[in-house]
Amino acid sequence: MIKNIVFDMGNVLVDFDPWRFVGEKTADPAQQKQLIDELFGSVDWLRFDKGTITKEALRSDVKERLPELLHPIADDLLDTWYLGLHPLPQMAELPRELKEKGYRIYLLSNAPEDFYLFKETVPSHEAFDGFFISSDWRLSKPEAAIYQAFFAHFQLNPAECFFIDDTAANILAAEEAGMAGFHFRKNPEKLKAALEQF
Repeated sequence: MIKNIVFDMGNVLVDFDPWRFVGEKTADPAQQKQLIDELFGSVDWLRFDKGTITKEALRSDVKERLPELLHPIADDLLDTWYLGLHPLPQMAELPRELKEKGYRIYLLSNAPEDFYLFKETVPSHEAFDGFFISSDWRLSKPEAAIYQAFFAHFQLNPAECFFIDDTAANILAAEEAGMAGFHFRKNPEKLKAALEQF
């Protein structure tokens, strides 16, 4: 029996679109690609998400790889990227609606230390019973350890949890950890149909 609904954040509850963030800073396609490759698409960004490097270390590493011309834009992106996160309209009320039906609501997200600067951007954030952020734990999805740490921290039975994530590998890892999952691809109607089955 499902008692707990667990949400990912990026591209499930909020629109995480690095190409849009970068496009708002420069119209030059070559510069956009460089910034995507060396910032949001880099292994350093994954380390930042995981909490194993600081923002300042990320900033330094990214600038080493970018031409000096792009350093001011990289600085601006690092300082403001999260201002571009917008709630996905068809998902904004779902956590609150599920909470009102008696489910416990959790967030399990790969997110950097900046999360606490934009926490209130998360739709229905006041309805959540707990937030589990990768950078706080030095773990990241789809590592098996993050799911085990999540269950242990909130004292949850995986068989009583339903997980919603936009990344297939994260859903597979969740299922292997004993938690049912739904691969969300901005298809809220299919998600609601899947939830009704439980």
